[in-house]
Amino acid sequence: MTLLAAALLGGIGLVCALVLGVAAMTFAVEMDPREKLVLDLLPGANCGACGYAGCAAFAHALLENPETEMVCPAIHENDVKKISEILERKLASLGGMIASVCCKGTVKDVADNYIYEGPLECRAAQLIAGGSKACAYGCLGLGTCEQVCPFDAIHIGEDHLPYVDKEKCTGCGKCVIACPRHIIRLAPFDLPKCEVRCISKDSPKEVKKICSTGCIGCMACEQVCPFNAVTVMKNSAARITHTKCTGCGLCVKVCPVDVIESVIELKKASILKDKCNGCSICSQVCPVDAPKGELKNPYTIDEAKCMGCGICIDKCPKKAIEKRL
Repeated sequence: MTLLAAALLGGIGLVCALVLGVAAMTFAVEMDPREKLVLDLLPGANCGACGYAGCAAFAHALLENPETEMVCPAIHENDVKKISEILERKLASLGGMIASVCCKGTVKDVADNYIYEGPLECRAAQLIAGGSKACAYGCLGLGTCEQVCPFDAIHIGEDHLPYVDKEKCTGCGKCVIACPRHIIRLAPFDLPKCEVRCISKDSPKEVKKICSTGCIGCMACEQVCPFNAVTVMKNSAARITHTKCTGCGLCVKVCPVDVIESVIELKKASILKDKCNGCSICSQVCPVDAPKGELKNPYTIDEAKCMGCGICIDKCPKKAIEKRL
C-alpha cells in the first residue's frame, strides 16, 4: 500500500513537471538582449531605492517605457552613459550621493536613561521608552544601519557609532530609511566639506546636561563663517548650507564642543613669487593672519597658521596663490 501511494505521488509529480515544462516553453517571453546588458550595468544590490522591486524590474522598465528616467542612486556615472548608449537615449545621472551620520555622541559622551538588554536592533530599542540614550536625537549604536547596508559600506566602531566607507557607499538610502532616529541623511558626494554631527532640538541647557559633544547653539560657528554658510536657530543644532560652504574649517576651529568636522582634507596656500606684486589683499582677507610680507614685495604664507580655506586664492587679483600640492 505504501509503495503504491509513493508511486502514485511520484507519477503525479512527473506529470505536473511535464505540464509546467511544456507551458514554460510555450508561453516563454524572449528577453530583449539589451535588457540583460542594462541589468549587468546596474549595481545588482536590489536595494529598492529606485522605487522598483529590484534591479531586474528597473532594467525592464527602462527598456519598456521610454519615459523611465535614471532613478538609481547607486549607479556610477560611467555606467549611466553606457546604458544611454544601449537605449539610444540620454539618461541624466542623479549625481553621486553618500550617507552622512549626524551624531558624534559616543557611549562615553551621552548619558543613558536605562540599561538596554534587548535585541541588537535600533528599531526594537527605540520602541522601549524611546531608546536608552538620554538624548532623543542621538545614535543608539546597535548597528541596524550596518545590517541593512547591501554594500558593506557602513560599520559600527568601537565607540558604538556608525562610520561610512566613502569608497563603498553608493547612496542607496537603505540606512537612512532604517534609522529610527533619522540621524543618517544623504548628501551629494562632492558637496559636504564640513558637517555638524548633531541634529538635537533640545535647549542648550538640556544638551549640556546629557551630552558633552552636542551642539549648544553658541553661534560661534555662524559668527566666524565668512561665507554665511552656517545657520543657528533657537533650540536647534547648527546647520551648514553645503552649496555655500568652502570647507575653510573656521567653524571647526571655533566649535567649543568639537561637534563640527571637516569632511575633506584642506591643502594649504602657496604664493607664486613671480606673479605676486605685494598688493597685500591676501593678508587683508585672511582670517588667521597667515600671509606675511611688505607692500610691493612678494608675500609668503605662514604654513603653521594657514588652514587651507582658499579665501586668499579667490581674492588674489593676480592669481598668484594656489593650493600646495
